Amino acid sequence: METELRILQKLNSIANLPTLPVVMHKISAAVRDPKTDARSLAVIMEDDPAIMARVLKIVNSAFYAGAFPVTTVQQAVARMGLRAIHNIALSTAVFSAFGKSEDNTFDRKEFWRHSICVGIGACLLADRAASRLTRPYPRDSLHLAGLLHDIGKIVLDQYFHDEFLAALARSRASAVSFRQAEEEAFRADHAQIGAWLGAKWNLTDELTQVVRWHHDPAGAGENRREINMLIHVSNCICNRHGIGDGGDTTAPDFVAEPWWRLGLAEKEDAPAIAEAIRKESEKSEILLSLAEGA
Repeated sequence: METELRILQKLNSIANLPTLPVVMHKISAAVRDPKTDARSLAVIMEDDPAIMARVLKIVNSAFYAGAFPVTTVQQAVARMGLRAIHNIALSTAVFSAFGKSEDNTFDRKEFWRHSICVGIGACLLADRAASRLTRPYPRDSLHLAGLLHDIGKIVLDQYFHDEFLAALARSRASAVSFRQAEEEAFRADHAQIGAWLGAKWNLTDELTQVVRWHHDPAGAGENRREINMLIHVSNCICNRHGIGDGGDTTAPDFVAEPWWRLGLAEKEDAPAIAEAIRKESEKSEILLSLAEGA
């Protein structure tokens, strides 16, 4: 408890804690306003040409390929909708919020690859288990949830660097999960720290709960458990099959319930899903290039 309190006190005292751009908050507010249309969103995004350029680059990539090229935000909204453009803009803002690390012990390129692929896996799982889900989940929402699920690790790496690397080394040298090593080092884990950041950034309840409960979907609110199950199973598959590197390379957490609720069996289904994630991830290099260039 003392260690957890110390971490939270330090986090609350950090003057240069990454924040989202002002324009991102304006975009979020606009998307919540039923009066917002494509033209008014475009006016807001024009205040930040960098975000606008990155969004258009992603919309025109193989990741979200359409039948014709998009050259304006209004066209992007017409193709994908306000919420999707918001989620893509938020993804690019997250990459920019956390710059490159000078210490490659924790490989951020592979971390982002893992996070992106967890979102891709969640989409594949949602398609596969559609008949078992209570509602459809937009691809952009699942991509963003995957991207953010481990964001607490970046916070720990950036502001508790030595302790974070010590926990990483202990996990890799011993047969313990990285989450267990975190608990021993901090009396808190990346899910709690990430949810704290989500609250600071005023992320939606759905995203904050994914960050907080992706290791334990049963802890989420009832209307958030399904998306947590999708992220949990995808995270487990990516960890066990070495897709990117989120740090959980030894004995990743495994919870059986999400698997059977989604109609899956790990030994029978995970290898094929992992292969599908790898194949689909070939389209995601644009996202990885943006993360590297942050």
